[in-house]
Amino acid sequence: MQKEYSLSLIALLKGIVYDHQREVWENLSEYEHDIKKYFLPLGLELYINKSEGFCFLRQIDWNEEENLLPRLAEKRPLNFLNSLLCIMLRKHLLERDAQGGSVRTTITEQEIINRIKVFLPVSSDEAKQQEKITTAINKIVEIGFLRKLNDQEYEIHRIIKGFVNADVIDEALKKMHQYAAERKTTD
Repeated sequence: MQKEYSLSLIALLKGIVYDHQREVWENLSEYEHDIKKYFLPLGLELYINKSEGFCFLRQIDWNEEENLLPRLAEKRPLNFLNSLLCIMLRKHLLERDAQGGSVRTTITEQEIINRIKVFLPVSSDEAKQQEKITTAINKIVEIGFLRKLNDQEYEIHRIIKGFVNADVIDEALKKMHQYAAERKTTD
């Protein structure tokens, strides 16, 4: 049985929906209430950021006693380097937004490497460390928070705002500095 908003349901089940997907976005806007109601019994909520022009489904975080449903998508924690990279990219996006720059935010690979190295122990094998950072960058591209523009430049997708809360950035970076300092003394 097809519903008026089946187009939006299918698009959301496939992943992120952007406002440039005009037909789906307009359908989603028109039937937003019905779509939210549709996914709620599955333990999913519709996250919409209309000002940034994206939306996606995410698992509702119920406490263990309330939640009798299995998770549709298992949480997969990111390693230290990938987590650090996400937080650093979100901070860079905040800084650019504060400057009143364009909607599109870019960053070079070298700038990413320089920002990340502050948190890593000094390494005798610089090439190996840089390779680890490049691997982390590729992982974040795969997740969809970064898009490679050319050999040395990336665009930060604004979708990262839906996953990395701006309120926790400074505290998270402080903790990562502490963790990095502890690793330096034990390595």
